[in-house]
Amino acid sequence: MIEWLNRMTTGAPAGLTLAGTLAALLHGPVAVGDELPQRASDPAYGVALYEYYQGNAFEALTRLNVASAEGGIDGHGDHPALVEGGLMLSYGMTHEAGALFRELLDENAAVAPGTRNQAWFYLGKVFYLEQDSIAARDALERVDDELLQAESDELYHEWLYLRGQLALSGTAGTSGETVDELIDSLPESSPWRAYLHYNQAVGMLSEGQTEEAMDALASLDSLLGELPEFEPPLANEMSALRERVKLSIGRLHLSRGDFAGAMASLEQIALDGVFSDQALFDYAVAASREGRAGLALQALNTLQQRPLFTPWLQQVPYARGFLFEQMDRQQQALQAYREAASHYQSLSTRLSDEREQLTEARLIEALRFVREGDSPGQPGSMEAEMVRPEPGETTVLTDAYGRVKVRPGDYSLAGLLATESFQLSLRDLHELYRLRDSLGQWQTQLESFDIMLETRAQQREQRIRETRDALDALNADQWLARQAEYRSAIEDALAREDLRFFMTQEQHELADRLAQVEKTLSQLPEDESTRKQRETFQRMNAYFNWRIADDYAVNRWAAEKQLRELDRAMEVFVDQRALIEQEMASGGENQALAARVEARQVALQRLQGELDKALSAARTELLTLVDTELQQQSQEVQGYLRATRHAAARLADTLFLGRNGAAANPATEAGGDRD
Repeated sequence: MIEWLNRMTTGAPAGLTLAGTLAALLHGPVAVGDELPQRASDPAYGVALYEYYQGNAFEALTRLNVASAEGGIDGHGDHPALVEGGLMLSYGMTHEAGALFRELLDENAAVAPGTRNQAWFYLGKVFYLEQDSIAARDALERVDDELLQAESDELYHEWLYLRGQLALSGTAGTSGETVDELIDSLPESSPWRAYLHYNQAVGMLSEGQTEEAMDALASLDSLLGELPEFEPPLANEMSALRERVKLSIGRLHLSRGDFAGAMASLEQIALDGVFSDQALFDYAVAASREGRAGLALQALNTLQQRPLFTPWLQQVPYARGFLFEQMDRQQQALQAYREAASHYQSLSTRLSDEREQLTEARLIEALRFVREGDSPGQPGSMEAEMVRPEPGETTVLTDAYGRVKVRPGDYSLAGLLATESFQLSLRDLHELYRLRDSLGQWQTQLESFDIMLETRAQQREQRIRETRDALDALNADQWLARQAEYRSAIEDALAREDLRFFMTQEQHELADRLAQVEKTLSQLPEDESTRKQRETFQRMNAYFNWRIADDYAVNRWAAEKQLRELDRAMEVFVDQRALIEQEMASGGENQALAARVEARQVALQRLQGELDKALSAARTELLTLVDTELQQQSQEVQGYLRATRHAAARLADTLFLGRNGAAANPATEAGGDRD
């Protein structure tokens, strides 16, 4: 109920703005039976759309921002930018949304015609919400109406409505269309048409065109009665609009002195409707002026039994006393005045105590936040096994605009709760608490890194010890010394041109065999047989020496090749050993990860500091609004209290003087009895 009252203050069906226009923008379903939304080509975009369809506009915006920071969304063109702008608009971020739409409209931006067309529409809506009528008119006139209607009937109808609103404010477009023509362009079943029609009638009243306004309201009442059945919540909104029309008609009759006509219109408003309290009070006024005091008293008694949760309703107790007095029921009037004075005194004391003890905790306690699963009449159950939800909890329901769904536990806050400023402040407080919870989760995650880093450091130390043991087992220094010895021996042999140093294994074996033969021959006696053997040996030895000399270059090259291969292998070994030593000496990836964690902790602390400041400002703004409201109510109640006490004193004096006069003149009293 309060949400609808809030929309009526702007003269626009704001509830339709996101549920209709943004849903049309997303090409997704609004009610059961619509087509399923298109498949997302990018997982990040799919997650953002999922959050939107779950009613989590804040999370949807966050997902889009994260996706943008990670490289953007592929496969959907400029569509995500329009969605993000629509979400910003729904959150009241008009400046940010306007900047985004201007980027899409930049001459150098490669934007599809349909996207550019919708961007002009949304930019016009931004200007309209910022009350810049001239800029809004110029932007809306750049919209291609045929293209917009082809893409989305809902956006097209809202475009007509916005142009009609601008025309009502005196900022008509260059096309010269009148408000009546814009109304006729809208389908009879469109809620935009009904609201524009009603706002036109209100404009007539402000210009003093009472008769024209009455005719317009009567025509709208007839139109609303012929509309087809809508699905909730639109059905409830249209029903409430019709009751508002009947209330306006009744008040027009009342202002013209047509009390019977006022009663006839007001009595059609349901007793459980949004405007039943106003209708009952106006009905009481009309009935009393019509001379039907009984009906007027019945209406006031009905109001008296209800919680008087708005300041203007506090006049009901006083009005009852006044009505009794007009009916010449002075004893009952005096009693009603005394009861009213007691009520006002008690209420004044309570309001003063609430102002003195006003804190955020007491304010939250005076509100009933609606969460998932709550029945309409019992938000925030106080059962022992269930904890009442508070701002920041994910179970608290919000509307498409991010405003918290809440009902007053203290009826003195009901009027304030219906105002846009209080709703926005409460929304900001709720979102800031949610952000604080998110930062708390981030802090917990960062703290878990400390344990992980400590564990990884211990594992690293263990691996370093194992690596050093393995390096020690390799005897690296011994291998380096052997390499140096090998190189020195080769270089010496080259300098001395030592042929035998570079012999192959086969040649070494043959040299050993020749040496053995030479030794054997040296032990044999000198005779003809041994002489021939020694000659043969000399020829063999000469051939062997020639062969060694002939193979010297090949053998030397083979030895040098092996030396080069050994050098390369040892160079790799030394480099790897140095790399391992360097890695063991440095912090490695653990140190880099620790630095990243520390940087995130610093950033988190900075964000938490900024969040604390924002929370403090939000609390101050919210409490200031409540304090101002309580102060205004207290001043009004003091006025009612003074008026009631004066009336009671005046009536008591009249009754006292009347009784004394009757006692002094028995004949008059007797005559009065005879009458």
